[in-house]
Order: sequence, then structure tokens, then C-alpha cells
Amino acid sequence: MIDPNEKNDFQDFVNSIGVSPSEKLNKKILHFVKTDLDPSHKVVFAKLLGIQTFIGFLTLTFCPQFKMSLTNEYDLFHYFHHNFGESICMIICGSIFIGSGALFAAYLLNSNEVKKIRESRILYYTSISIISLSAFFLLGSDIYLKLTIFWLIGSTVGGIVMFELNRFIRKAVFNY
Repeated sequence: MIDPNEKNDFQDFVNSIGVSPSEKLNKKILHFVKTDLDPSHKVVFAKLLGIQTFIGFLTLTFCPQFKMSLTNEYDLFHYFHHNFGESICMIICGSIFIGSGALFAAYLLNSNEVKKIRESRILYYTSISIISLSAFFLLGSDIYLKLTIFWLIGSTVGGIVMFELNRFIRKAVFNY
């Protein structure tokens, strides 16, 4: 049943003179919408770095990159090293380390943040890789230039590939 007063309320609304929000409120809303639709590179990079830090820490529990494994399990490392050589092993390790963070980032960030990363994905993942290597170095890991270059290649390419793959899946499956 329709409430007769509801019709009157609607008519009153239609016939009323519009009231504008205050200038301060208007600016605040416009700023909120702008930052939501076009997030800052700094904010997006900070979120991506936070995701990578957390996922990277979890990755180190089973992958002994730069002798920093929390479990000291070297079976996976030895398998890659003996079957593919040290250069390919470093590419695989870098891909696993940064790629796992990229996998989660594609789902944890909102669609506008994902678009922002996509605009500069090479810069984002190269920077994340260099920051990760710097952290390993500061934590006392042995870093060798030749192997580091292969690790950087693997981490940057692995991050970009995993991010793009999961961005595509997110868009295709979730239409988001």
C-alpha cells in the first residue's frame, strides 16, 4: 500500500528550491572523488610496497633467497640450481618473490589503483625489485653482481607478467 504522505513529500522535494552544500563540503567531496578515481602514484606505490613486503616475508619462509630462509629448507633452491643453473635459478627466485606479491596486488588493490600501476608497471616493479634487493643487502645477505642482475630481470619480468595475468583474470572473471 502506498503511503499518501509519501507522494506529498516527493512533490515537496520537486517543488523546493535547491540548497547547495557549503564550499568546504563541496571541495571535500570533489577531492575525495578525484583521489578515488585518480589515485596518487605515491599512495599506490606505498600500498604495493606494503603488499610486497608482507607477501615477500611469507615467501622467504620457504625460499632461501640470499640465505635468508626462515625454515632453512634448500630443496626447492637446489632443484632449480642443479637442473637449470645459477642464472636461471636466480631468475626463477626473483620471479617467485616479486611475482607472488604482484599476484595478490592485482586482487587487493581497487581497479583505479590497478590502472595506475598498469600505466607505469615497468617502473613500479623495477623499483620494488631494487628496494627488495636493498633490504636483503641491509639485512646482511651476500649479493653478487652477476646473479643480482639475473634476479632483477626475473623479479621485474615476473612481477609484470603475474600482475598482468591476474589483472586479466580479475577483469574477465569478476568483470572488475
